[in-house]
Amino acid sequence: MTRNLRAILCLLILLSAAASPATAGDVTSETSMKLSITSPKQYDTIWSDLAPPRAEVAGRAEASNGIRDVVVASGAGEVSCGNGTEFACSVPVTEGNETITVTLIDNLGKTSDAVLNVYVNVDVPPPPRISAIGTVRDSDGRPVPGAAVRFESVLPLNGAPYPLATETAGDGSYLIENAFGYGQTVSVEKDGYLPLHRVVVFEETVNRLDLELEPEPQGRAVPGFSAWIGVLALSGGLLAARVARRRRG
Repeated sequence: MTRNLRAILCLLILLSAAASPATAGDVTSETSMKLSITSPKQYDTIWSDLAPPRAEVAGRAEASNGIRDVVVASGAGEVSCGNGTEFACSVPVTEGNETITVTLIDNLGKTSDAVLNVYVNVDVPPPPRISAIGTVRDSDGRPVPGAAVRFESVLPLNGAPYPLATETAGDGSYLIENAFGYGQTVSVEKDGYLPLHRVVVFEETVNRLDLELEPEPQGRAVPGFSAWIGVLALSGGLLAARVARRRRG
């Protein structure tokens, strides 16, 4: 019985020691590191008109033991982005397929890597594709259905303007998608209304543009028609005068 009590007592002591907080000398530090790249994305195409070309790399780094450095390396060289949790820096790259490696180094010398595979295009980046939505109305605010809406890029694509066209719905609404560049020549035409033409420089990739058509003036003369009437009237008058003179003679 006494032996059993002693065994139980020893077991309780061991359990108590295991559950009690460790002393300062016994604390072991755990390493937690997190690295994420926000730009560029995996398999992105990077445009650069610099010589040599460069890529902008940005992201966020976290380390439980503190950050010593964030290093960005490519086939053309490497740069230090500092020890901040938010980082952004420019690294030289080579044209074509390129591998960019971002390395997080904590204050204990431990590292964590992120690898990106991108394609580097050495040229002026193309303008973005934009879209526009809106409504065509008349001067009284009434929707104009069946109006022809045309967007034509101010910048040429493959040496020529890039046109897109659509027709307004029953409520006068229209949608243009994938227009080439921010600058667009916008045209709207509809029978019974004066044609609308204007150059619009958009600021966003998704835009709203409401348009207004003026009605065609009523009783509009056909070009050249009144001139022909004048000629016929004059000819008729001359003919009548000749007939009258003959009768008198």
